[in-house]
Amino acid sequence: MDLHLLENIVCIADEKSITRAAEKRFVTQSALNQQLQKLEEELGTPLFIRTRGNWLPTAAGEAYLSAARQMLALKKDAYAQIADYAEKSSRHLAVGLIPERGIDMFTAIYPAFHAAFPQMQVEPVECRVTAMQRMITAGQLDLGLATLTEDQRDGNVYHLMGEEEILLAVPAGHPLAKGGTANPAEAPETPLERFSQEPFVRIYQHSTLYALTERLFIQAGFAPRVLFSTASNLSKYRIVSLGLGCALLPAVYAASDGSVVYYRLPGRPRWQITMCSRRDGYLSRAERYYLELCRGYWQSK
Repeated sequence: MDLHLLENIVCIADEKSITRAAEKRFVTQSALNQQLQKLEEELGTPLFIRTRGNWLPTAAGEAYLSAARQMLALKKDAYAQIADYAEKSSRHLAVGLIPERGIDMFTAIYPAFHAAFPQMQVEPVECRVTAMQRMITAGQLDLGLATLTEDQRDGNVYHLMGEEEILLAVPAGHPLAKGGTANPAEAPETPLERFSQEPFVRIYQHSTLYALTERLFIQAGFAPRVLFSTASNLSKYRIVSLGLGCALLPAVYAASDGSVVYYRLPGRPRWQITMCSRRDGYLSRAERYYLELCRGYWQSK
């Protein structure tokens, strides 16, 4: 079976466009279209519903793509194992990074990784966790940094790097700040319902943190008055520091500059910092070393 053809068809599905797929695969659109038409004639059924700018797989296409992705994953694993036996590193590593902290981790560990594997081309891809999970399952990413709760894991493998507590951040000048502390490590506990009348800055709904904080508000018996939602936890912290509202923040964003005070919440809610890899996938020597560097980075935090 022609693996290049499999890669081309998978690329059409991923890009949802034969034009973009041709550009990405460095072939002409005409050549790619001929390959697809020949394959569909051989199979006796169309693989894609062709609409302008949005090609979607048919039921037959889904079956073909599922098998194609499995075969390409087997090829990747086999080549990685052979490279390890030959004491050569694979030439490409695609890593998923969540916004903000992902690139901080990557830039911190990349020098050591590059020194150990100088021939490795590393492709960092910033994306949200749910997209990252799909890309790892599909073999488009090799590893991905994901922050999530236990119930948000899918069928992939999750390598635990650490756990992080979620704190309540309150402007230092707020009347309810009395009793809190600017040192997050010494934050006292308080019920979230005390702040039911206060405005909150929230993380956007696509974040894995949103589901966790939504549960906390429900348990506290109120729907928060939302100033606005953002994809950035750093932005949430800055709004709190300006005295405009409260926020639920992962502990890593809890700066001790005196403009914000912190409380712990009952039960000490937390989420997991993990590195994700494909289920049943082979971890190459380079990938195992990357995981080792990631674990060291988070332990140092």
